[in-house]
Amino acid sequence: MQKLSVTSSSGNRLDKFLAEEIKILSRSRIKLLISQGRATVNYVVVTDPNHRIKYKDEVLLDDFDTAKNQDITPDPSVSFTILYEDEGLLVVNKPAGVVVHPGAGNHSSTLVNGLLSHCGGNLSSDNDKFRPGIVHRIDKDTSGILVVAKNDFYHCELSKQFACHSIVRKYVCFCYSVLRPLHGKIETLIARDKNNRLKMTVSKEDGRRALTHYKTLVEFSQFASKVECELKTGRTHQIRVHLSHKGCSLIGDLLYRAKNYSVPPNITTYLRNFCRQALHAYFLEFTHPHSGKMMHFTCDLPQDMLELEAVLRNPQLE
Repeated sequence: MQKLSVTSSSGNRLDKFLAEEIKILSRSRIKLLISQGRATVNYVVVTDPNHRIKYKDEVLLDDFDTAKNQDITPDPSVSFTILYEDEGLLVVNKPAGVVVHPGAGNHSSTLVNGLLSHCGGNLSSDNDKFRPGIVHRIDKDTSGILVVAKNDFYHCELSKQFACHSIVRKYVCFCYSVLRPLHGKIETLIARDKNNRLKMTVSKEDGRRALTHYKTLVEFSQFASKVECELKTGRTHQIRVHLSHKGCSLIGDLLYRAKNYSVPPNITTYLRNFCRQALHAYFLEFTHPHSGKMMHFTCDLPQDMLELEAVLRNPQLE
């Protein structure tokens, strides 16, 4: 996925702007992708190549096919923290802003590039070539814990645990408003949004079952809250979709922001400028594939979410 911000060229055609920004794609290829509904402007699908863009528009283009023939290059500069490592697996803390594996618009600087550098290429191959070692994923702008397989036996055994939902995954997030009831579960079907292929949505008719257990940890004077979410299923964007469905969008999540929320005036700009969804995978528990030992890991909130919590607790100081 190519993500571009319009810093000039106000009034330019969408196809011309993309052709100037993405040199590896021809103008005709870009027009075809747009006509197929694979371009969005400010997260709304645009199918007209002649669409006029404006200053500060956010433009995304799904050009997955261009990645198919790319090789993955090890990259020691990719940032992540190793929480645990043995002969068969790693547990890592991924920072926000790092894509998990190569794909459309992200051919380098992914977690996989960094893992290949660290492991010398010794990662499981029980996946397509762009996802060596990757048993599960979290979004680019979500931080937190992932388990990575070094060989196919570990990959297979860990995948079985994910499939039967025996792995425990817990997240901490900050959302607008307060969930009612304060503790409970959200169970729906989740499907791809028919009007915006970048989004998932709650569906009454089709989609896959999604179950999230949640617990409100802190209420910030009714305008925001700190919530723990435990995934019982692992659907794309599940927590983001479920909390938005409940009217409590994650702070910083422009894609799933449900409405305009009432917040203290002096922190409105701060919250609007929080640059990613406030979501952190802080807890992971699984059975070690070789020893059978129960393994559990936690990692603290990253600095940006600690600062966000401080502002929510004391909005008058901001």
